[in-house]
Amino acid sequence: MQDVLVLYNAKRSEAVRYAQETARWLRTQAYSPVLTDQRTANGWSQLPDPKIALVITLGGDGTLLTGATLCAPAGVPLLGVHLGRFGFIAQAEPDQIVQALERWRAGDYTLQERLMVQARVENEIRVVYALNEVALLRQPTMPMLDFTIRINDLPLTTYPADGSLVATPTGSTAYALSAGAPVMHPQTEALVLTPISPHTLGARPLVLPPNARIAITVHCSASDDPQVQVLMSADGRRHQTLTAGQTIHITSAPFRLKLLSFNEGEFFEKLRDRLLWGARVNE
Repeated sequence: MQDVLVLYNAKRSEAVRYAQETARWLRTQAYSPVLTDQRTANGWSQLPDPKIALVITLGGDGTLLTGATLCAPAGVPLLGVHLGRFGFIAQAEPDQIVQALERWRAGDYTLQERLMVQARVENEIRVVYALNEVALLRQPTMPMLDFTIRINDLPLTTYPADGSLVATPTGSTAYALSAGAPVMHPQTEALVLTPISPHTLGARPLVLPPNARIAITVHCSASDDPQVQVLMSADGRRHQTLTAGQTIHITSAPFRLKLLSFNEGEFFEKLRDRLLWGARVNE
């Protein structure tokens, strides 16, 4: 009997209801559902069961991002159900869950392989993974920061800014979009390096090949005072506090997220529907 992990946002009553309904349907099909709320799953470093054949997320993109970092290293596919606001990554609506699962059982789907990023602080062993982006952010009460960028061990630039991020194509419609980065099709093979609120007109987003090795050293404009703190964020959920003078190494992750897809044109539909592309604003 195969296990299916049903990951849901317990703060949303509809997510809890759909999780229970999905679990009941899975049992009728001889699957063993594992119901887990997002808060519990955030504490996991890997999937709890090697027999899990599919991960279903019920919530917003935040719930899906939690599922992505769990199932991608194990090569387990993910089905995202849209219960949030934008839902750029999710592939199914709540009323389509059973239909989507029936198509999964029949093999009537495609697997989109989504690029992920990994980040490691220099001289540390711990590695963090993200589907959308890794961001380095100035704390609100901290002084101005300078971000020195090296690509493949070659110096590129230094710019003053409130932050800097490296996003995947999937993440190009998330934080990177707000920071002025281009929208990329999620199956594009690229990374985008983007300054956050730069204090110079010369700092612009830079699209890089997926094998680029990006090193970002954070300096305080006044001095590298160890009291000056920098926040490293992975997908806006996992955080680590750093100090000025440290270097962060960011590359593509060694694995991809396998995302169930049933509609080849769904990304363009989302651009039209959620970003209102092509919509006319009436005065």
